[in-house]
Formats: sequence, structure tokens, C-alpha cells
Amino acid sequence: MPILMPEEQSYELMPPGSHVATCFRICDVGTQPGQYGPKSPIVISWETPDELMADGRPFSISRRYTLSSGRKATLRDHVESWLGRVLTSADFGKFDLAQLLGTTCTIGIKHETKDDGRRIVANLTSVMKRPKGTPERLPCVNEAIVFSLADRPFREHDYEQLPRWLHDLVARSPEFEAATKPAAPISPATRQRMKAILADSPAPKPEPVAEPLDDSIPF
Repeated sequence: MPILMPEEQSYELMPPGSHVATCFRICDVGTQPGQYGPKSPIVISWETPDELMADGRPFSISRRYTLSSGRKATLRDHVESWLGRVLTSADFGKFDLAQLLGTTCTIGIKHETKDDGRRIVANLTSVMKRPKGTPERLPCVNEAIVFSLADRPFREHDYEQLPRWLHDLVARSPEFEAATKPAAPISPATRQRMKAILADSPAPKPEPVAEPLDDSIPF
């Protein structure tokens, strides 16, 4: 019996152009290797309530951002145009990106060819403020998730809800290992042995203090 290669999966591409979208996922993926050294990216995902696939579900799309507030950072540019205002010193280090979950905006989609024209992909190229008349927030069809590797205890349920590609990306980060495999606590018996060892150790002799070479006083 022959063992045949399965047919290539086809995916419905979000149409190019501008679409009203709702943010349904913000995911911290931990430290990841990059072309210019390790980075700490986040992945933001949107769904399109007015643009539906053949099965009636909204299209969804994600974009990976370096977590940076630099003036040339794409994340800063997209958040500012999303909010419709310039970020200030009152925002840096204080604005919680989780507030964007469930908020609406306008996303720009562009189709690009890959693999010498054999494949077409949809890329998110812009995020802008929602159109007039669109509610600031809309209920999400996909499960709304903000996932942070800094949360303690580790949010196992939210991690398991991530799509496979995000699930595996997060698992490769050192922060994931630190969150899921914490160091074993020191047992009371070990603490007692450590105290006993320290109590039996002789006190260290004080080191001799060197005499000053002169009486000059620095000013």
C-alpha cells in the first residue's frame, strides 16, 4: 500500500485593505534569540468582527513586536496610532498593554508573496484608531487572553489555550522554565544543619588595617 504525502493545507487569507478589528490576545513570549541578539517580544492578535471566513468565524491575524518604547519602535508607533495620541513620559513604564484587550481599531492588511511566488501571506502593516461610530470595545469571539510569564502562580490554563505555534514559542524561553520549574525550597532540616555548621565555625580574624602613608586630607 502506498504511503502518500498529504495534500497541502490551504488557509483563508484575510482580504487586503483596512478592516475594523478587536484585540483578543496579548502574549508575552519571553526572551527569544534574534538576528541582533536576544529580544523580549510580545505577540498581539486581532479578529475582524465584520470580515468573516466561509465558516462564519472572524478572520484573525497576529503580529510580533519587540517590547520597546524607542522612537523608531514599531510597537510604539502602532500603539500611538491605535490610541490616537502620542505617548508621553506619563505612559512609559506605566501604561499596561493589557488595557488594549477587547478594544477596537483599524488594521491594514497587505498580501505578499513568499517562496519565489509559490505562497501568498497576509501581513498586518498598520494599526490605527477605530472609525467614528465604532464602539471602543467589542466582545471577542475568540477567547480573550492576556498571558504574561511574570504572573505568579503560572497561569497554566491560559498557556494551554494558546495556539500551538505560540505555545511552542513560549516554551523555548528561559522565563517559561523559571515559571514552571522553580527552585526547590530549602527544607527545615537542611536549614537546621546550615545553622549548626555556621555556629561551629570559628569567627574570622580581622584583617590588619594598613597605616596611612601621610596625613593629607582630600578635599
